[in-house]
Amino acid sequence: MQIDFTQAITAEAKAQAEGEARAAGVNSERDRRVVAGATFTIAGLGDVRSLGRDVDKTNLQALGFAASLRIAGGDVTTITQFRDADDVIHDMTPPQVLSLWSQASAYVSAVFQASWAIKDDPAGIRADYTADEYWP
Repeated sequence: MQIDFTQAITAEAKAQAEGEARAAGVNSERDRRVVAGATFTIAGLGDVRSLGRDVDKTNLQALGFAASLRIAGGDVTTITQFRDADDVIHDMTPPQVLSLWSQASAYVSAVFQASWAIKDDPAGIRADYTADEYWP
């Protein structure tokens, strides 16, 4: 009987496969956290919970752009209604909309940066990479 060593899985190949699987897991956790969104405190309004699904991001980007144009034109009083992730409708001024957009954008960036830090750890990706302590 002859053994075909080309089919053997080396420790290096196994470690590489495990690392790739964990990196894919980190990406999935990152995406899950972005979609889940977060709660942001808006001056004069209180807490607003926003989701990070594609449709939510598109809506918030459009509202943020419109708020920026209003502010640039000197309008800081026009009310925009925003329905948050808890189905609460908030009447928001342009500066409040821009604050929500800015905080939500910063949150998404922080989640991405956290995923990079997890994946770039010199010790390798930890088994508990989903733990809240590694994420914003």
